[in-house]
Amino acid sequence: MIEVNAALIQKVADLSRLELSEQEIQDYVKSIGDILKHVEQLNSINTDGIEPMNYGVDGGLRLREDIVEVLQPKQDGKPRILESAPEVLHDGFKVPQMIG
Repeated sequence: MIEVNAALIQKVADLSRLELSEQEIQDYVKSIGDILKHVEQLNSINTDGIEPMNYGVDGGLRLREDIVEVLQPKQDGKPRILESAPEVLHDGFKVPQMIG
């Protein structure tokens, strides 16, 4: 495993053009060291015979049925959904022009 020390953190900071204080360098030494120890621990686990998973849980996605609800128009006949529109144009949502 790579030894994470202040010199390594400073080198990475220099390559990244970051200015770090001494306290930040020491904080990064500890946190990155802890992360690498955890990864090393995970690498030591025997995973022979375990199939890779696409998701973190077994099974497929739980889907729900789409339900269409009709919104009743306002008394003036205009669609009620337009009450939430920032701008309305020709009884519809006004959107920015995409093709000039």
